[in-house]
Order: sequence, then structure tokens, then C-alpha cells
Amino acid sequence: MNRRKFIKKTAAGALGLMGTHALSSVGMQALAHAPELTITKIETVRFSKDLKIAGAGVQWMWLRLHTDAGIIGTGETYPFNEASAAAIKDLEWHSWAGKLIGTNPLEIEQTWERIFRQNAYHVNGGAEMRALSAINIAQWDILGQVSKLPLYQLLGGSKNKNIRVYNTYTDSRNINGWKLEDDMEKIARFLVDQGIPAIKYCPFDRVGNKNKGEYISQKDIEQSLTWIKRVQDAVGADLDIGCEFHSIWNLPSAIRIAKALEPFNVLFLEDMLLQDNMQAYVSLNQETSIPLVVSERLATRFGFREMFEAKAAEIAMYDLTWCGGISEGKKISDLANTYYIPTMMHTAGGPILWYASVHLAAAVTNLHFVESVYPYWKERDPFFFANTPQVENGCVHPPDLPGLGLQFNPGLFDRKELIVETIAGR
Repeated sequence: MNRRKFIKKTAAGALGLMGTHALSSVGMQALAHAPELTITKIETVRFSKDLKIAGAGVQWMWLRLHTDAGIIGTGETYPFNEASAAAIKDLEWHSWAGKLIGTNPLEIEQTWERIFRQNAYHVNGGAEMRALSAINIAQWDILGQVSKLPLYQLLGGSKNKNIRVYNTYTDSRNINGWKLEDDMEKIARFLVDQGIPAIKYCPFDRVGNKNKGEYISQKDIEQSLTWIKRVQDAVGADLDIGCEFHSIWNLPSAIRIAKALEPFNVLFLEDMLLQDNMQAYVSLNQETSIPLVVSERLATRFGFREMFEAKAAEIAMYDLTWCGGISEGKKISDLANTYYIPTMMHTAGGPILWYASVHLAAAVTNLHFVESVYPYWKERDPFFFANTPQVENGCVHPPDLPGLGLQFNPGLFDRKELIVETIAGR
């Protein structure tokens, strides 16, 4: 065995490949015995517009990294799949995909840094960041399969951790056809009966969209607050309420809304403002005792650093298919923990985002909630996977299988609705 192979076969080699920030001691030991791998092909998997599941189309895409050992890692990102697929194709022109072919997929940190720095040359973000996130998730999936360990264990997590979820509810993501305006009480009682401890919905979006976030009257406030009152009248304190605002509002309106919500002791206020001015969030934060959530719209630890340093919010939320992948999600949570700030995971995307988030949630020690969407994990995701993580008594657990633990349903990739395209290969 030459020196290069020897280093790769030791824990020291594993440290060099992965860095010390994420990989557990169990993971390092497993990686020390991993075979050398190279990436031989990169594929994207998109879905026909004709594919409808649980009444909705598919808004995500998969990225698959093939290796010379026959191991395939799968990542995911969303939405605007044509843009994301084009960004991955553009990797070839910019030598990203070309540089990935023939490299070791376990060199997760080096791959991330190389692509991130090249992106930074022409402004980081958007489709390029989504592409990098998908690549990173696929690499972690490969690492787990090679080491024969589930991802949560590679990250030092516990399968016995009860990962607390809230349920996001919109009329397009409904349960039993129930609509918020007509069936608020039924929805609340159903979630309580399921053991789910919290709901997130958007009581101020209707007026926000009508007024373009420029102004909210006292009458509009009172009408919006009925959405809060009805849930609390129906189930009392058995269901906490988080409010999502989709960054619609200007600062004075956001302050007025936050003050109006104070007596209702809601769980959090998510993304009231756009994410580009943390000092505006500082001003908002000084006006309310309700915890602010910022933001699934931020990417990488660098994007969250300013938020933490400014004391702009009490809760950090990220989306693993947008923020830079599993590597960045772990770093963001660890950085938040140094400020005693909890983290949440946005999961209103595709099924692999759900798997990846549940695995990481089992490993972070400053978890507040993981977002869940009942019709997704209950009805939609089983179309693709045989072992979709299910919520029981308000909690979820990751699959105890290598990597992400994805068990694709038989014949899935033979379906005509799946559009598989080779981006690079040899």
C-alpha cells in the first residue's frame, strides 16, 4: 500500500476528507475502512408535468452521483427545476461537473469549497446554490452507504431522539380537503388527536397580498386575528401556533402585527421582512417579545453569521436543499448553538429533503422543530419510497439504513414520468 492509500485508510485520512466539524468518531472509524471511489456519472432526474400525486405536481428534481463501485448517491433541490438542471449542465462548461468526474465523492468538504468559490466569482446563490446543495446531499448519501451507517449516526446523532415536528397548513396542502377559513377547528382538533404539538399557517397573508405589504389597518388586523382565536378557542393550549409571513411586510406594518399578536402568546413569527437587511430585523425584534424566525431564504453559514451577530432573531431556520446541503446545515446549527439560538428545518419541498432533515435533526443539539406537511409524508412520499419517515405522536425518527436510507419503490425509475438525463460521465 502506497503512502496516499495508507493515509486514506486511516482516521487521519478521514479527517482530511471530511473535516472535524461534522463526522462523528463512529463515522471516522467506518470511513477508515472505506474503499477508494470515483464519480463516473452525474444524472438529473426531473418529473413530467403530467405526474400528479395527492392532487399536486412534482416541484423538485433529483441529482444522482454514480461511482465506479456501483454505489449511487441521490440529492435533491427545488423549485424551478429547469433552472437548477441548467445550472448543473453549466457546471460542465465551467468545469464543475467535469471536475467532479473522476474525483472521490467522499471528499465532501473539498468539493463544496471548490464549487462555492467558483460560484462566488459570479455571485453566489439561486440555481447554483441549489445545485451545490443537491451535490452535497448526494455525497453524504454515498458516504453512508460506503460506511454502512445511517447518516444520523455518521453525524453523531441518536435514533432514540424524539424529533419534534410542527405541521404547516395551507389550503393547497390540506388534510381531508379541509380549508383554513371554513374548517379551522377541524384542522386543529385533528392535529391534536395526532399528537402534533404545533401548527404553522399564514393568517396575515391574505391582507398582505391585497395591500402588497405596504399597510395594514386595525380592521385588517382584527379580521386576521380571528384565525388565531378560532384555533385557540377550539383546542386551547394543546396546539401551539407559529405564524408565517412570507417576507411580505414593511417594517412599520410588521411591528403593528407583532404587537397585535402579543396577547396570544404565539410560538414564533417567521420571515416578516425580506432577508437582506438584518438591522431592520433588529428594530423589529426590539418591539416584540415573540421569537422571530429568520430564514429559509438565507444560504450558508456566512449568510447566517450576520443574523447571529446582529441579534436579529431568536430562531434560525434553513432548508437543506437551498442552504448548501447537509454540511452547511450542520455548520449553521453549530454556529447558532454558540449563541444559544435553536434551529429549525424547512421541509416544504420534496421527499429527500424530508429524509435529510430528519437525519440531521437527530444529530443537532439545539433543535427547536422540524417542519412537516401531513399530506406529504402521509400520502405523497410513499409513491416514491417504501420507507418514508412517518410522524407518530408528534415526533419522527430517521430510517436505520445506510446513508439517507432511501428505499425507492420498485420500477420507479422505469416510469415514463421520470426524465433521467446524463449531465456528465465517462
